[in-house]
Amino acid sequence: MKKNQFDRRGVPVNFRKTCRIMKTYVIFTLFFTLFISNAVWGQVKTVTLNVKSESVSDVLIRIKDITGEQIIFNENQLEKVICQNISLKDVPVKDAIDAVLKGKGFSCEVIDGVYVIKRETEKQQVKALKITGKVTDSGKNPLPGVTVRIKNTNIGVATDMDGNYTITVAEGNEKPVLVFSFVGMNTQEITYAGKDIINVTLQDEASEIDEVVVTGMFTRKAESFTGAATTFKQEELKRAGNQNLLKSLKNLDPSFQIMENLEFGSDPNRTPEIQMRGQTSFPNLQGEYEGNPNQPLFILDGFETTIEKVYDLDMNRVASVTLLKDAAAKAIYGSKAGNGVVVIETIRPKSGQLMISYTGNLDIEVPDLTGYNLMNAAEKLAFEKERGMYFQGYWSASEKQKYEELYNALYDDVLNGVDTYWLSKPLRTGVGQKHSLTLEGGDERMRYQAGVSYNNVAGVMKKSDRNTLNINTTLSYTYKNMIFRNSLEYTRNWSANSPYGSFDEYTRLNPYWRPYDENGNPIVELGTIRQKVYYNPLYNATLNTKDESYYSEVRENFSMDWKMNEMFRATGSFAYTHYQNGSDVFYPASHTKFIEYNEEEMSDRKGSYTKTYGNRNAIQVNIGLNFNKTWGKHLVFANATWNISTNHNVTNSYMAEGFGNDHMDDISFAIQYAKDSKPSGSNSKTREIGIIGALNYSYDDRYLFDASIRESASSMYGADNRWGTFWSLGAGWNVHKESFLKDNGVITQLKLRASMGYTGTQNFDPFQARARYEYGDTYYDSSYGAQLLGLPNAALKWQRNMDYNVGMDLAVKRLLILRAEYYIQRTDDLLSDISIPLSMGFSSYKDNLGKIENRGYEFSVALTPWRNDKKSAWVTVNVSALHNENKIKEIHDIFKSHNDTENAAKDEIINSNSGTNEEYEERVEKYTKPSTLYYEGQSMTAIWGMKSLGIDPMTGEEWYLDKAGNRTQLWSSDQQVVIGDTQDKLRGTIGLSAGFKGFTLSMTCSYKFGGDIYNSTLISRVENVTLRDNLDKRILNSWRKVGDEAPYKAAKSYDGAINYTKPTSRFIQKNNELYISSINLGYDFFGHSWLSKVGLERLKLSFYMNELARFSTLKIERGTSYPFARNYSFSLQATF
Repeated sequence: MKKNQFDRRGVPVNFRKTCRIMKTYVIFTLFFTLFISNAVWGQVKTVTLNVKSESVSDVLIRIKDITGEQIIFNENQLEKVICQNISLKDVPVKDAIDAVLKGKGFSCEVIDGVYVIKRETEKQQVKALKITGKVTDSGKNPLPGVTVRIKNTNIGVATDMDGNYTITVAEGNEKPVLVFSFVGMNTQEITYAGKDIINVTLQDEASEIDEVVVTGMFTRKAESFTGAATTFKQEELKRAGNQNLLKSLKNLDPSFQIMENLEFGSDPNRTPEIQMRGQTSFPNLQGEYEGNPNQPLFILDGFETTIEKVYDLDMNRVASVTLLKDAAAKAIYGSKAGNGVVVIETIRPKSGQLMISYTGNLDIEVPDLTGYNLMNAAEKLAFEKERGMYFQGYWSASEKQKYEELYNALYDDVLNGVDTYWLSKPLRTGVGQKHSLTLEGGDERMRYQAGVSYNNVAGVMKKSDRNTLNINTTLSYTYKNMIFRNSLEYTRNWSANSPYGSFDEYTRLNPYWRPYDENGNPIVELGTIRQKVYYNPLYNATLNTKDESYYSEVRENFSMDWKMNEMFRATGSFAYTHYQNGSDVFYPASHTKFIEYNEEEMSDRKGSYTKTYGNRNAIQVNIGLNFNKTWGKHLVFANATWNISTNHNVTNSYMAEGFGNDHMDDISFAIQYAKDSKPSGSNSKTREIGIIGALNYSYDDRYLFDASIRESASSMYGADNRWGTFWSLGAGWNVHKESFLKDNGVITQLKLRASMGYTGTQNFDPFQARARYEYGDTYYDSSYGAQLLGLPNAALKWQRNMDYNVGMDLAVKRLLILRAEYYIQRTDDLLSDISIPLSMGFSSYKDNLGKIENRGYEFSVALTPWRNDKKSAWVTVNVSALHNENKIKEIHDIFKSHNDTENAAKDEIINSNSGTNEEYEERVEKYTKPSTLYYEGQSMTAIWGMKSLGIDPMTGEEWYLDKAGNRTQLWSSDQQVVIGDTQDKLRGTIGLSAGFKGFTLSMTCSYKFGGDIYNSTLISRVENVTLRDNLDKRILNSWRKVGDEAPYKAAKSYDGAINYTKPTSRFIQKNNELYISSINLGYDFFGHSWLSKVGLERLKLSFYMNELARFSTLKIERGTSYPFARNYSFSLQATF
């Protein structure tokens, strides 16, 4: 077998050739589309044509495509009339059409710029047809400014202040279709049927609760759907923010939760952790799988995709997002739907003349350091002196003199104005940009769309950024009753982490140190405190460090929709994805992390390089058949779908060390592999197959029934349980369709629904079910052998979620929309780690044991108390809420080993003299922070510790309350109880949307209350401190002397004197919060006469303020490794 050849970046040469071909194809497709579009845009008025033998119908279509002119004719009359031997060059359009029609019995007449083809035998005079009418809303109020146009033409008018319109149509257009559209209203199409007066009533978009539900496999009418699904359109998503799709969803629906990350804050290169309706799986305790086991499934245009793809997706491409929450909605995805499903549909090309849309954003990121309250230079130095940092009675005379001189030098610096605000040194105001350009057009037969977008996110840490480039094309072709659609896109992402290191390196530094010398160069060694040397991270930022990553993706989607007859519709789709990613992390030999290598005789190991590379190839195929039949009051919809998918993943990783020069920043310059390491990699392939059936029955649009079943098989499981069955049942009642409510004029929708069913999850590594081996670590009989990766369990089966859901949808005129849900979700056959004797070669194996239950309710209310359609004015208030309770119902003793290990770490004695500083700090963190423990009857989010009775005023030590109710000063792991729970009692959103004559205002706030948090700042900067690092000012309230009533223990100046505080209820605080998530102010120039004069169809300007302010009962440092940030954005949307 021929060995793969790699270039210097570790990329296979053959793949690079393939990638170049794909890129060439993308560029060619885009160029070809633009070339066609340019022909339309240029509005060519002459025709060059050579015809040997074609139908007149086809020749006229060619002229129409060349010129962009509107030519109206009857295809049935002309498709059998043949045009032969015509050669035209630069001939005017009218003359060219006359030449084609000559001698054929047809003639051409130009009416209002439209070329109308009629039979010459028709004696009646060709004349213009005038259609008039009035457009009103559902309340019979006139609607001014409604766009009325003839479909597939450029003929259009707008209604006047009384909602009246008059539009002229060529009589030759036998059945013109009038299109009525208005911002905030549902677009309506009406075919002319001989009446010259057409009055129209437009329905407000907000007056109907999700007209359709897009499941990713098929589309259902929302009124007959019994599942819990929420749909958001593009306009709603943008009103809730313009940073990325995930944050907008979080701002709109409380069940879609982005877990707050107090460590990484606004880091643009870290994808968020998502949950829907609570946790359904235990966290990754043993590291057998990647990612978040509670993450929902993401579907993009009918195919599974990654959270990374959604995170980088251009919001301008998104048409709608649907959240599938209960079994009736998500069971069709079977084994992967247990955590919920997010279905994303992108915009499809529209017919008509070429339309160009552009959106540009200027984004500003400002650091948010409101959680930090550190000491200044004078405060820190004074506190150190008070607590004995520079004097201890037992010191020798030389030691006393040494520390006295150190104090005096620092004191002089403080007097001379040294007060370094280290937090500002690695930060900046990040200025980023986003651009999106889309071209679309075509006719009813062929539609095209081409787009390019670029997004640059400039993080608040200097030189940290994330860049995404996307090029996409879509072609849609209709032939009789078949629609073919092909989409090809290329995405390239490249990102860099800040060379300034982690933010917590700066929060630790004392403000009485100078960052630079007299020449402006960073000081390498800032100072030494009690044998600990502090190095300047600003010096490392001047070196040739590298911390970069990238990925590229080519995605090809092809689909076919065949309407076989009025009852049957066949669908088929195919998707191929090639994904490639990699990273390079280089620390040169001069980096401060290698300074001590000289002393330890490891100079040949200075400098390190870590390179990773991976690629994934995925194929997905779906084939479906829909049945839809109505007879009398009965409606039946049925779907059968078969799908199959395969994924092939390859990863490689290399670690090397020993670089003789800081500018040798390629792994090939390394002297050797890193100590105790070697090249590593993996190669895996998984396959899945599914058979899905869905049925919906509706009687008189009042009584509804849904059922679905899915049989799934996966190669991840052992032979005993390859297949799994997942199903759902749902029932609904459209009460507003009953005679006692029908046409009541007030309640426009009232639906009651209920559902139940099984879904599943499969978050684990395949070697837990099937025997898989690794090579290289086992050496026997002069050759390398293989060993098991883990103890396989051939009986391992799907983790299942049983969902129960009841819900109500209510709409009151255009005033109120209410949606309410109550749910119970029980997870059984949990994929759990079972402890086994080490004599078996492994510490644990996977099995299906345990049960978890989530139960709760959610509701959303939209109230529009005022509306004035004449002035395009409205005010809408939105409120949503979610309450979820989580409980471990059954786990037997599967977590006994884990719990014992966690508790044992709290009872050991910490020796500050053993190991490196990093290892010591890691032990202290594990020693002092609450453990993750799991016991039956308790919540998965419970916080464990001992109940505190406060600080003893006489000794400054803490009193605890044990399980027996006795006072004690002895902390013990077996006396721990639940002291708090991070699960919020209630979380939700509050929103305001308003408009007036083109001005719009949107505000979204999120809130949560009732949850607890263990305040990590009080652990790391108030107690358990050595005074070496900078401290939170709250330490000034710590115990000092006998009689002090203080909330915190005494601060000690050296490690040996510290009585480390272990988990205690004293540090439990309520995490109540109100967050102003987004404010959006915009103005739409729609209707201004000057727009058409400058070639614009639409222009809108917007200003966003995202994550603007946070009001909380909690004072805690947020963004310890990467700060949080406020975002400000200026946006321009233009359509040509």
